[in-house]
Amino acid sequence: MEDYMLPCMFKKFFGVDCIGCGLQRSLILVFKGRFSDAFYMFPAVYTSLLFFAFVGLFFIDKKHNYTNFVIGSAILNACIMIIAYVYKMRFLY
Repeated sequence: MEDYMLPCMFKKFFGVDCIGCGLQRSLILVFKGRFSDAFYMFPAVYTSLLFFAFVGLFFIDKKHNYTNFVIGSAILNACIMIIAYVYKMRFLY
């Protein structure tokens, strides 16, 4: 499956992981049912899925207003991504 994934251009050019590195692999782990491995690969995987679900509802269901849910899940996701990235760069490298 790794052959079909998009390469990280940030890592390719700068030699360090970007803030989103691991998302594709963690999504595959979620679909395989390896939930804890997916979390360790990319801690924001579940909030990312929640965010994508709210964005999908925002575009599909025009009867309800999902703007606050999209913004709230985006902020939550960004916070988790930043904290996980700082932790990874500070303590794991």
